[in-house]
Amino acid sequence: MKKNKFITFEKALLTCFFLILLMASQGMKVYAQLEVGDKTGEVLSTDIIASINNKHIPSFNYNGYTAVIVEDLRSYGFDVRWIPAKRMLSIERDFQNNIVGKEASTDNNTSPGLKLYDVLYTDIQTYINGEKVESYNIDGQTVIYFNALSEVGNIEWNQDARMASLYLEDTDQKVAKSEESNEEIAKAEIEQINSENSTRRSTNTPVTRQKTRVDPDARFLQKGNYHPSMIPHNIKIGLYFGETAVSSISIESDSGFQMGMFANDNFKDVLTLNDAKNITISQESYYYVGLETSFSSLNQMNEEMKRMRKYTDENLVYARVTDGWNIYMGPFHSKTESANAVKDLGHTDETKWKIIEPSNKYIAISASNQPFIIYDKNEPIYLASAGQDYTNSIIKIGSKKYRGAVTALIDNNNRLSIINVLPMEKYLYGVVPREVPHSWPEEALKAQAVAARGFAVASLNKYESLGFHLCSTVNSQVYGGYEAEQQRTNHAVDATRGQIITYNGHLAIPYYHSTSGGHTEDSENIWTNAVPYVRGVSDQYSYSSPHTNWEKTISGEEARDLLKNHNIMIGELEHMYVAEISSNGRVLSFMVEGSLGHSELIKQESRNVFGLRSSWFQLEYDTKNDIYYFEGKGFGHGIGMSQYGAKGMAEAGYRYDDILKHYFTGVSIQ
Repeated sequence: MKKNKFITFEKALLTCFFLILLMASQGMKVYAQLEVGDKTGEVLSTDIIASINNKHIPSFNYNGYTAVIVEDLRSYGFDVRWIPAKRMLSIERDFQNNIVGKEASTDNNTSPGLKLYDVLYTDIQTYINGEKVESYNIDGQTVIYFNALSEVGNIEWNQDARMASLYLEDTDQKVAKSEESNEEIAKAEIEQINSENSTRRSTNTPVTRQKTRVDPDARFLQKGNYHPSMIPHNIKIGLYFGETAVSSISIESDSGFQMGMFANDNFKDVLTLNDAKNITISQESYYYVGLETSFSSLNQMNEEMKRMRKYTDENLVYARVTDGWNIYMGPFHSKTESANAVKDLGHTDETKWKIIEPSNKYIAISASNQPFIIYDKNEPIYLASAGQDYTNSIIKIGSKKYRGAVTALIDNNNRLSIINVLPMEKYLYGVVPREVPHSWPEEALKAQAVAARGFAVASLNKYESLGFHLCSTVNSQVYGGYEAEQQRTNHAVDATRGQIITYNGHLAIPYYHSTSGGHTEDSENIWTNAVPYVRGVSDQYSYSSPHTNWEKTISGEEARDLLKNHNIMIGELEHMYVAEISSNGRVLSFMVEGSLGHSELIKQESRNVFGLRSSWFQLEYDTKNDIYYFEGKGFGHGIGMSQYGAKGMAEAGYRYDDILKHYFTGVSIQ
């Protein structure tokens, strides 16, 4: 591999030195101990601008070197192929592919060195023109060092401009090598195709019992005999977490704030600030001085805080720690500053103090840039509007208003997850109008309220490891908070308060979708398990939906790209067709055939690959113009309750319980 000007000799020498020390300390078994997913480092932001043939490409800093995402190379004249059977990525020049580039920031004001992602060890092997190169996993994507691309061109480094530029070699210089490696790639692809088809087609298991790539995760669903105690009084909703986690967030309340904790679903007020209308929750990163001994009683701590105010003008902070309550003084910017504060107290107060160093386990609640409560991440403090029961609280979290209370937890990446806690029924106030229009008939709104309540109860454990029950997105149910509420949907929730769908005494999971297209589907024809109360039923009342019939047209080139993007490697596309349909009309088996073999897409996989509204469709092909015509029915997975069907039934005079019993076979409402 060619040496690049932006990898200095000193840096290389230093890296080698540390590697030798590391291998020696591990008995030369460093890599053998790594497992897929192990953290190996961090990706940082960089002020270096990377480009390929003068087209900027998004880049990062890893180990002091510039790195790029392999998938991005498709836009820069490369063919990127994934071969699952060998867990192999192949990168080659694609001389038929124009270099169009991707949007990449060239703002030199971006601060370099900021952590973006963890780097994880991967067993995926990456090759450039048949030569193996180092690769890593960041945020689910494979990255390589930019200098590895010197195999296909010349890399120039401009120190003044902080720019690394790759200039690709001419076509003629690479054609021979490309053709040679293509043969090996083709062999690997055929092996993969044969492997897939032998495992799928040799089994006697019918399609309806086979899992698909788009099955929902059922590991966390609540099951078993239903009891009203399964419905929690309060529910925790993750508003910001994972990729949307924050370092701080603003909370507003017109009536001020009350802060407290929950015990057995009851909110216990700890501190009230009537004058503070705007509060910030943030990660704490300063020094403090704290008492050596904590208080088990909040009243004891309050008495001690009153006494201490006689001895110091420093800011005193309520601290909720693992062994009770404490009094912290600060914040201070350094350990020296903290130590001096302890000395000053020592002349006037016999109480023993200790220095509290910055830690990623503390969260601060501040007003006017002054912290007044700090809490340990395992002892969360909740904020609600003052002057009323927390259940009637309305606060602004970030840019939206929500009912109930809010808290923050520190996640595994040392960012803040923001969690809204509120009564279950008031959570549904913010869900139902986001799932169906509030102008729909009352009985349809009631049916949606019961279904949404049941789905929430069944899914309570999904995000337990992150400290909350459900999220506010389509990954749970769309939750819009107080701002989404409508009087008619609130009434529908109140009118069905506590009602749940059950089957033979067991909690039923009330799946729902937009439009069936005229007939719903059996559960095993969409996902895997045959659920007795999720059977396909006639749904003529959904015909008023604008999604009852739909069409989609894609070119042959688009079809080939979509298959390739989903790692369906069959060579040149030759034929696509529906091979099997269910008794209710939806596709069970969809075949794609190419020059290197064929692949079967089962159930919703074809819908997922081609971006279709449902898996109920027919396909026609225009050979002259190389165009595929999809004609289909419905919108969504098609199992359970059709929302437009519920609307039609309500308009025809059916009650909400009749609607639910139509779509869910043999169920009870209790």
